[in-house]
Amino acid sequence: MSEYNRYIALAGVIVIGFVVQAMLLALYAVPAPYKTAVAFTKAYYKLDTSMEGYMCEDSRFEDDVNVTAQYLYEKTRSAASRGFKKCYLKSQLYDIETHTTYTSDTEATVTISAVRRTAINPLFALVTKLFRIGGTYPVEGTIDVVKENGRWKVCANAFSTV
Repeated sequence: MSEYNRYIALAGVIVIGFVVQAMLLALYAVPAPYKTAVAFTKAYYKLDTSMEGYMCEDSRFEDDVNVTAQYLYEKTRSAASRGFKKCYLKSQLYDIETHTTYTSDTEATVTISAVRRTAINPLFALVTKLFRIGGTYPVEGTIDVVKENGRWKVCANAFSTV
């Protein structure tokens, strides 16, 4: 009988582990302003068009010009004028720290500080971090985040604050 008790205890621990993991996953799925700000900032420095998905409707266009497309075009031109492709200007963020200040239930200000490294491709970013080669550059800024349609979105001149 004692052999069965050991298996029952082991099964109980495994079940409790699964329940705790499920609760933690559900908690992680809750939208938060800092998650949106960090995702936007990562996409911003990776020169990824997905950053537009994190922006609110009012800040996507300025004078009938797509702000994201304009930013990426300027980065492409900047790289070309220096004799590089756009991928040479991509960066990866590390050691990200955030501080969120809620101004209301639907508005928040997120302060981000991080370190960025050049990331031509994911392998390059990994190698530069592991062997501590290449320069690191501090990133500090504040991002205004607004709840729009139940999701947090980056608003109010996001490109000038990061």
